[in-house]
Amino acid sequence: MHILCSNCANEVLPGTVGRCEMCGGILRPYYPDEAVSHLTHIHPGPGIDRFRAMMPVSTAIPFLGEGDTPLIRSRRLGPALGLPRLYFKYEGRNPTGAFKDRAAALATALAVEAGAEGILTASSGNSAAALAAYSAAAGLKCLILLEPGNPPGKLRQAVAVGAKVIPVQGVFDRGPKALAALLTEVADQLNYYPAFIYAPVNPYILEGIKTISYEIAARLPGAPDAVVCPVGGGDMLTAQWRGYLELKRAGVIEALPRMIAVQSVSAPPLLEAFRAGADHVSPVASPRSKLSGINVPFTGDHALAAVRDSEGSVAGIQDEEALAMQARLAREEGIWVEPASAAPLAALPGLLAQGAIHPDERVVCLFSGAGFKDAHLAEAEAAEIGQREPAAFDAEAILRRI
Repeated sequence: MHILCSNCANEVLPGTVGRCEMCGGILRPYYPDEAVSHLTHIHPGPGIDRFRAMMPVSTAIPFLGEGDTPLIRSRRLGPALGLPRLYFKYEGRNPTGAFKDRAAALATALAVEAGAEGILTASSGNSAAALAAYSAAAGLKCLILLEPGNPPGKLRQAVAVGAKVIPVQGVFDRGPKALAALLTEVADQLNYYPAFIYAPVNPYILEGIKTISYEIAARLPGAPDAVVCPVGGGDMLTAQWRGYLELKRAGVIEALPRMIAVQSVSAPPLLEAFRAGADHVSPVASPRSKLSGINVPFTGDHALAAVRDSEGSVAGIQDEEALAMQARLAREEGIWVEPASAAPLAALPGLLAQGAIHPDERVVCLFSGAGFKDAHLAEAEAAEIGQREPAAFDAEAILRRI
């Protein structure tokens, strides 16, 4: 394995974090042909340790049940929207309820291999829950710098498994460079591993996320025509693109999918860069999306490159569209996701109208997290039901209630 800059191909020592010192590009691992050949015989089953030949770590990756999440063919929504071959990759089935578990499992192995006493990250919620759980599994301490105002359910997950959580006002507002410097300073003082799940800060952790593409290709089989993802920092989309490139290199798939990113118009750094034809993604001031999982001020250039290299696109949706689709998905498909996960579904009608996807294509929507992560759907209705006078133990009384 070699660690190279994705821009200038400058090689650095394994374990180097941050950006390329030569050009500021994002570092990434490259694997030899022998390692890539392992993808020709993927074994089914949970856990990402079975892909370790394609990981930047030699230490065993801890297992809590991550991976092998369902790929579900849509029964009603797809046909209703004009996409009879629509699939859902439901990452809410991971142990802490989000795709970040794949990243956290690898981050924990990296921390153990580095001899760290604990793990440090900044998080809007899902990363905190995932890293806290996997740190506990590995016997490591965990420190979370949390953006204030995030859903209580995500905070409870991190605290329940023993993480130290410190709210930090505007932890993301100063931009990735300042945040990386802060994390590095604190991590060095504590001998903690800087496990911020964002490739421009830590270039290795998204390698755990790329296993999503391995699983999709094994289940379909082959690559979909288009992959539609909610995007905050951009690691989930970029990681999958890397995975598909590796699968094609191994001869497992013949064609590559188009990677389509979806952001809220209230938190649109990647959307603005794509529409402007920019070379880099600039931060936005004060993102105000109600979709907590993608309410971030900056997206990495690696996501912009993945969209363009795959001949994909970036779509913008209103928060209310995602919230409405979250409710519709639950009623019509029986799948309860967090609001950010519904963003790809909300974007489908516009993508069809623009010709970015086509009715006869195999399209996979990524559901990044489970509904309990941000549990406002049906909240008022459930509370009202809990306060009702119970019906009598009588068939007629029950039927009158109906």
